[in-house]
Parts: sequence; C-alpha cells; structure tokens
Amino acid sequence: MTSLCTSPCEDLSAWLGFRLSRAIAVRVGGALALLVALAVLRPGTALAVGETITDVRVLDNQRTTEDTIRSIAGVKIGDVMEIDTLEKVREHLNTAGLFSDVNVWWEAHGEGVRVNIAVKDKFPWAPVPTASWSANNKSIGLLFVHGNLFGRGKQMLLGGRLAQIDSGAALAYRDPALFGSWGYWQLQGFVQRQVIPEYDTFSGQLVPALAARESTFASYGFEATLCIAWLRRVRTQVGWQLQKIGTPTSVIPQASGPDQATVPVFQGGVVGMGKANLSFDFRAREFAVMTGTALSGGVDIASSSFGGDFQYWRAGVGFEHGSKLFRSHNFIYGAGMTFGHNLPFWNENTAGGNNLRGYLSQQFRGDSQISAKIEYHFPLFSISSLDFRALVFYDGSAVWFRDVPTAVTVMDPNGVSYYQRETPDQRTYLQDTKAGFSLSRDVHNDVGGGLRFFLRSVAVPLVGFDAGYGIEAKQWRFFLLVGA
Repeated sequence: MTSLCTSPCEDLSAWLGFRLSRAIAVRVGGALALLVALAVLRPGTALAVGETITDVRVLDNQRTTEDTIRSIAGVKIGDVMEIDTLEKVREHLNTAGLFSDVNVWWEAHGEGVRVNIAVKDKFPWAPVPTASWSANNKSIGLLFVHGNLFGRGKQMLLGGRLAQIDSGAALAYRDPALFGSWGYWQLQGFVQRQVIPEYDTFSGQLVPALAARESTFASYGFEATLCIAWLRRVRTQVGWQLQKIGTPTSVIPQASGPDQATVPVFQGGVVGMGKANLSFDFRAREFAVMTGTALSGGVDIASSSFGGDFQYWRAGVGFEHGSKLFRSHNFIYGAGMTFGHNLPFWNENTAGGNNLRGYLSQQFRGDSQISAKIEYHFPLFSISSLDFRALVFYDGSAVWFRDVPTAVTVMDPNGVSYYQRETPDQRTYLQDTKAGFSLSRDVHNDVGGGLRFFLRSVAVPLVGFDAGYGIEAKQWRFFLLVGA
C-alpha cells in the first residue's frame, strides 16, 4: 500500500508556531484564517505550500536509475511546492507501472523543503503465458516483456500466439523518453496468420451455427512511430506502416470437399499507411483502480504515397473516464466512433468478443461504427497480495456499411453469388450485405458480469472471466482470458 507522508510529528508544533507568529505580524485576520483552514485540510502539506524545493532525494531504488525516477516524478529543484505537488508525484510514479510501492514526503531542507521519493521496483522482466477461450476464438501464447531496460524505463516485447482467428508473432522496442525528453519512439515487426469468419447478420441470423464464409491469409510488416508527450498528458503521434498481405483462401464452412472453395474475399498486395493520433490522457492507475479521463482521435491513410497498392482512410475518436468510489470501487464508462472509406476486409470495424461480450468474436462488421461501454468494478476479497474483484457491465455497438456494391458481379463454381467492389483489393461481399444504417438491424447490446484476479505488483489482471448476455440474440456468451 502506497502512502503520502508528511514531516515528523515532533517538528509540527515548532513549524506551526513560527508560521502563526509571522502570519499575525503581517496580516492578522485573513492570513490566519487561511492558514488554519489549510492546516485542517492538509496539515503536513499546508506547512510547505509556497516553499521552494531545494532538494529531491530518491531512496530504495535498485533497478531504476535516479534520473529516470526524477524524470517520471516531474518535480525538480527550484520548483515551488503546491498543495497537490506530492499527490502528483505519487500519481506519476504509480502510473508508470515500474514500481510496486511508492512513498513520497517532504522535510525541511536549508531555505526550503526536500522532497523524498522512496520506491520499490517491480521485477522488470518475465515470460508471461497467455491464453483465451471463447466460442469461436481460442488461443494460447507466450510473451517476454521487459519494462525497464538499462534501468531507464526502456521497453521490449517479444511474443507470439496460436489462435483460431488471429495467430502471429511480434517484436517491439519502445523508448518512452528519448534522450530524457518528452518524446518517444517505437519500432515493431510482426507476422500474422488470420482465419477470419464472415457471418450473415443482415438476414437476422444472430445465433449462427457456422460462418457464411471463412478466409485464411498471411501477412507481415513493420511499423515505426514517433511521439511527443506535451506536458506528459497530451500526446501527438505519427507513424508509418508497411505490410504485405497475401491473397486469402476462402471457403464455405457449411459445404464439404471441393464444394467448400469459393470466391476470395479480397486480392492481396502491399499496404503503405501513414498514421496520426492526438490524445489527452489524464488517467491514473493505482493497482486495479483507474481514475481520470482520456480523449483521443486519429486518422490512418493508406495510399501509394506511403508505398502501398491500396487507397483508403479510417478516422475515429473516443473517450474513457474512470471514477473511484468507496475507496476501492471503480466506475468506468466510455464511447467512440470510427468511420472509413474503401476499408480492406482485414481492417474493417468489427463488434463481438471483447468489445461486445454477448456475441461471437467479429460477428458484426462494417465501415462505420459507434460503440459505448459501462463497467462497475468492486472488490470481493484479498489473499496476501492477490486481489479478487468483480464487475458488472453493459456494451453497446452499432456497426454498418455506408457503401456496398448493389449488383451481383461475381459467382463461384457452385453458383454462390457475391458483390464485388471496384477497388484494387476487389473486396467481395456476401449477397445479403446491405448498405445504410438500420436501427433495428445494426444496433446490438449486451449486459453481464465478470471476475478479475490481480497481483498487486502486476499492472494487468492475471485472470479475467466475463459472461455476456446478448440482448437481441437472447443468448449467453462466455470469455476467459489468462495473462496479458
């Protein structure tokens, strides 16, 4: 448990006497009232408000360098102590995810005050096994994560997983403080094998036994990103992604033998994409509780100017807010919207699974999406450093296509017809796919509950289980996640 400490009690009376004497001598009425009010509200901090910080001392760090801790804390010699300075330092250090325990207090030092920062480093690296289970997407994987390379908070991830829908491997490096500045950069390479289902949701089949079409394809590529964190909380980010996509093998799962083969969902090629993002992140995390607000917006543009064969764009905005209630309860809500034009099949908006827990993974898809969620988390009990928590939730999502070809232009050898788009990827659509928004057809909701198991020294839950009831489908879906 982290705590905010003040100066020792034995020094309190001496300081209080000195402050009161000076206040009475200078301003008898108003200054005295203000001083007493501050002392009642925040007795320790109030005594230091307005004092110059003459020293910042770091204690007990074993793996993280002092310079890194000072940079994260955001306090330096010469700053003026404010009433919330110590709270902000504590919040910055807890949010960094490098420390299992943070203790911050002040003491008199020379002509001002010293800020003391005592931290307990988390173990910086670990192999993390991962697994998930849902009705149409089961996976198992292993991640190797190092969160504090060189003792300077540099980060590396190496991992892979086998899954029904999205198998792959990735290697990523991130420098969150480039040359000690507010800029950072990251580079990642990845390879994927995806088996993506399409469901006939436009004819009202909300409880499908099998997908109407299933497409298997491979891809590989890299992405480079440069970001500046203005005043830590405001981030501008630009990136470039280059990815090679193979032409998929598409089948009709209901058929058997040669009759399974059908028209490919798209033609492969190279995707060159420029990415830009602006975010305002005022969230803070203390163990399992998230507080504050995050706002973000971004745009992805794929074109030949970025080295690709395809032309499309995608833009979206979103927000999330968390409030702490009753000391350890957490109320979280958020919403977002994303729109695109000529989106390729693998980059379309989807709902179902982790973002719509009462339905199958990727059950609904389109080029336009509006979504919302509400969650209430609360503690059950703790055993040593293991916290058991529960939640209730609501998810809502509207997903639809604004643009779909209106004529059947391609047919497979078995006589199954598809719409085909006149774009380089030649995206083909199931014949029942319809354009335009329909309130009764395209809006889906769920409610449910779940469990989370947290180890206090780890920033993510060790195990998560959710049970979601699809309101329109009138059916339960279950999701289990182990690891990150």
